[in-house]
Amino acid sequence: MTESKKLAVAITTRNNLRTIRECLQSVKDIADRIFVVDSGSTDGTAELCRQMGADVVYREWQGPVAQKQYAMDQCAGYDWVLNLDSDEMLDAELAAAVRGAVLDARLEIAGFLINRKIWFRGQWLHHVFQPELRLRLVRPKRATVYGIGPQGKGGHDGVKVDGEVARLPGTCKHDSWADATEMMRRYVELGARAAQYDPRRSTIVRLLLSPLNAFLKQYFLKQGFRDGRLGLLMCLGIAYGNAIKQILKMAWDIEQSKSRT
Repeated sequence: MTESKKLAVAITTRNNLRTIRECLQSVKDIADRIFVVDSGSTDGTAELCRQMGADVVYREWQGPVAQKQYAMDQCAGYDWVLNLDSDEMLDAELAAAVRGAVLDARLEIAGFLINRKIWFRGQWLHHVFQPELRLRLVRPKRATVYGIGPQGKGGHDGVKVDGEVARLPGTCKHDSWADATEMMRRYVELGARAAQYDPRRSTIVRLLLSPLNAFLKQYFLKQGFRDGRLGLLMCLGIAYGNAIKQILKMAWDIEQSKSRT
C-alpha cells in the first residue's frame, strides 16, 4: 500500500516533556507523518516522541527560523505541512478543519491561518493577545519561514506563502509556561534575544513608553482585564518582557558605540 502524502506535522523540540504528549495526541489521528526535530533534549522528550510514532532527528539549534525551515523542508514531499511548536495543541474542531482543508482546499490556497489562545495555570485567557492568528498549515513548496535579524535569530518567526491564505475554525491551545516564574524567565530570554538582533536603535522615549504601551494595549484595548487576575499577570509579564528588551537594547547600543570609538 502506498503511503499517504497528504499531511505531515513538523514540530521542533527541546526539553518539552510537559507538553509534547498532548501536542502529539492532538494531531496523531489526522497526520500521515509526524516529524520532530529535537535540538538536544535531556528530559526524555525525544524518546517519548518516538514511542508515540513520530520520526525524530537530532539537529543542533540554529535559531527558530533555520530550525523550523529545516523541519518543513524534510516534509516537502507532502501536499501540506502543519508547523507546530511543542507547546501547542489542536482542539477537536481545529483538527477536523485541518483534515478537511488538506482534502478539499482549492489549488489557489497556499496556506491557512489558525487562532492560538493562551492556556495558563489551568484556564483559558480569552482576551489577552486575541485574536492571535498564525499561518501554520501550508503547502511546503510554496512556503518560507522568516524572522528578525541574521538567520531570524531575533525571534518573531513566521511563515509566508506564495498564494491565497484562508482561515480555519477552532482553537490552537498555547500552553507555554508551567507557572509565573517560567513565564518571566522566558520573557527575559526573548527580550535579550530581541535586543541583540533588533535593527532599531534604542531611545529614551522607547525605553520609557514601549513597556507602558504594551501593557495598555493588552489590558485595555484587548480587554485583558476581563481575564481577571491571570489576565493582569499576563499583561504585566508582557510589559516586563518589553522593558527587558528595551533596557538590554540600550546597553547593547552603548557597547556597540564604544567598540567603534
